[in-house]
Amino acid sequence: MRQRPSGSRRALAALALAAGACAVLGAAPAAASGYRPAEYGYGYGELENPRTLAMGGAARAFGWSTSAIDSNPANAAAQPVYHAEGFFGYDTTPHRMQYGVSVLDAVTSRLAMGVQALRSTLGNDSDSYQRSATDVRIAGAYALSDRFSLGVTGRWLRAAQDGYGPLGPSAASKSSGDPNATIYTFDAGLMAAITDWLRLGAVGYNLTAPQNGLAPLMLGGAAGVRLGEFTIEGDVVGVDKTYWGAWKARYEGGAELLLADRYPIRLGFLYDTGAKRSSLSGGVGYVDTQFAFDVGVRGDLSAPDVAGKAMVFMLGLRYFLDAGLPQGPTSQPVL
Repeated sequence: MRQRPSGSRRALAALALAAGACAVLGAAPAAASGYRPAEYGYGYGELENPRTLAMGGAARAFGWSTSAIDSNPANAAAQPVYHAEGFFGYDTTPHRMQYGVSVLDAVTSRLAMGVQALRSTLGNDSDSYQRSATDVRIAGAYALSDRFSLGVTGRWLRAAQDGYGPLGPSAASKSSGDPNATIYTFDAGLMAAITDWLRLGAVGYNLTAPQNGLAPLMLGGAAGVRLGEFTIEGDVVGVDKTYWGAWKARYEGGAELLLADRYPIRLGFLYDTGAKRSSLSGGVGYVDTQFAFDVGVRGDLSAPDVAGKAMVFMLGLRYFLDAGLPQGPTSQPVL
């Protein structure tokens, strides 16, 4: 005949069940609140075209052509080019998709002008959140000499969110409870060609300091060397406390080799001290007299468990509207 459990055993069993229930109930909201935080899904609101992505983000010294609009507007005046680009990218972990177009005209006048329109979405139907954003930027740059130029980019950003997930209520609305935001701000940069092979770049992003994780204040510096068909660059970017509670730095480096005047091969590395994430990137492309096609990919080598290791893909197609025009000595449509 089975013996009935003693009172002490029944008490211990009840305590164990209660502890288990508390653990389960407590784990669910903790997992939800820590599920892909803003800092890991939104990526500082930056756009990386395929070359920039493949170079580990290092594009503030030698990021010419349409990539200058987003990376360093001063470089928009570095080449006499008239380029148009369409791009598409996808980040596998936060389900972030972005696509858009860019146009840069540095031929019509000494004041180079560029415009970029981007649409992005974050989260899919299986996630507890969905975010969409429209980002429009207009850049202007002026070359004060053959070795020095200045540039400014105006930015309009509109973001809307359904549900609280990787951007949270505070990052989008300064804790007002409204997950939607409209931001007007600007970037400013300079480029200095110290020699024919050494260039320096400096740029500030979102300089109105919106105090908002959607458009954090960032300051970056870069040094790049170009020897023949080989380019190498290193960048450092600081991100304000709206992301991590204190200023944090990103270290970016990349190299590019152009083979047979047609095939660029790129490799890059990125370490983000705020996200505690290291990434390796690479890419290839094809460049002709009238167009260029680029592919870039980046994979995380290490990342916090709460964020997961992400894989990012970017595709871009550029058309050279200046094809057939006489080119200056610094012309290089690859960059």
